[in-house]
Amino acid sequence: MNATKVVHRNYLVFWRGWRSSAVFSFLNPLLFLGAMGFGIGTLLGRENMAAFGGVGYLEFFSTGMLAATCMQSATFAATYPIMAKIRWYRNYEAMLSTPLQVRDLFFGELAWISLTQAIVAIPFFLVMVAFGVPETPLAILAIPVAVLVGLNFGAAVMAYTATLESDTSYNWLFRFVITPLFLFSGTFFPIDDLPRWAASIANAIPLYHGIELIRGLTFGDLEPGAAAWHLAFLVVFFGVATAVGIRNFHRRLIP
Repeated sequence: MNATKVVHRNYLVFWRGWRSSAVFSFLNPLLFLGAMGFGIGTLLGRENMAAFGGVGYLEFFSTGMLAATCMQSATFAATYPIMAKIRWYRNYEAMLSTPLQVRDLFFGELAWISLTQAIVAIPFFLVMVAFGVPETPLAILAIPVAVLVGLNFGAAVMAYTATLESDTSYNWLFRFVITPLFLFSGTFFPIDDLPRWAASIANAIPLYHGIELIRGLTFGDLEPGAAAWHLAFLVVFFGVATAVGIRNFHRRLIP
């Protein structure tokens, strides 16, 4: 597929700084889980396990953070790097002078985002294993679910980026969308503690569904009906975001 050409181009750029990326892929989850799990988790104590679904705070937080980290990473990958290729460096303009089509560009970027999310999710999961978080072999499926969460946000934010003329709107995106989602989609505490209206908003966001899937797979208590619902939400959201993204890219790049 022509989309692989875009992946190869991004790989050549990434290769120049892969060492620092690899170090931070392990260092970030190690620091997060150490500080939040053993820090706040120790303060909460084991007597509060019922509030977190019968697991300790380290286990609860780490599963949420796996999905949230992929959300944040994919969102950033779909903002400034894509804006640069559209407007500042006009890489896409040069690419479209070749046999590549707009769809190839979009799917190529999505494929690259999926690879970068795997680079984020696999080390994070290995740190979770080192801390003894997974309770079942099915926990390994948390990795592709985390990647799918990243793709949901990557596709949606790429669609948004294609409509922008400058990067000033990203300040609003990160402050008033991504940060609230990070805080109120079940990463730090169950959404059952939220007001009904806030819980309804969380239920309409891919991050919450990804976190629920990851937790269920990690602890082995995921009901088939709930798993089907969460997965269907992520797949449908991704499909809609991709369709809108391709349309927006076409409008922006083709006169």
